[in-house]
Amino acid sequence: MNVYEAILSRRSIRRFQQKSIPLELLKRFANGARLAPSAANLQPLEFFIVNDNSLCSKVFETLGWAAYIKPTWTPSEKERPVAYIIMLIRNPKNKYYLRDVSLASENIVLAAEEEGIGSCILCNVDKEKLRKYLKVPKSWIIDSVIVLGYKAEKSIVVDYKNSVKYWRDEKEVLHVPKRKLEDIIHINKF
Repeated sequence: MNVYEAILSRRSIRRFQQKSIPLELLKRFANGARLAPSAANLQPLEFFIVNDNSLCSKVFETLGWAAYIKPTWTPSEKERPVAYIIMLIRNPKNKYYLRDVSLASENIVLAAEEEGIGSCILCNVDKEKLRKYLKVPKSWIIDSVIVLGYKAEKSIVVDYKNSVKYWRDEKEVLHVPKRKLEDIIHINKF
């Protein structure tokens, strides 16, 4: 799979097979994040990999899921992520860290996609509870959590029609509205 194919096929996945991801792959994803562009090359990020089953259960407790899906939904025990990469900022004074987190996160999810591993970047996190579970020092910022696992659902892009809200159809396929390219691109004039 080339990079552009990975960009086109990657969607946020929220249901996973209960199959372990090799630690070497998780390290490879973190390495891809490490090599992402960094504003002024300050490199404020560090990456906390969780793949231990009992710790995965604790991380799962801290996460909010799929806000648009009603009634309120979370993955069942047989659909939960099997690994997490938590995005940490060791220098909260770095005013560019959000840009760095975004670039690094995209590298992680694209590298995962290349391996057939689904991902979802979650910002709805009980960060204080997560900090306690992972023993992250209070001086560090917990930004977000990337959930990972082999895909157990299909997610497709549909044309945006008056709402950005994603939904599942009767076959449990996730539909994600995206604006059309011709509606958002400006070439040489506005």
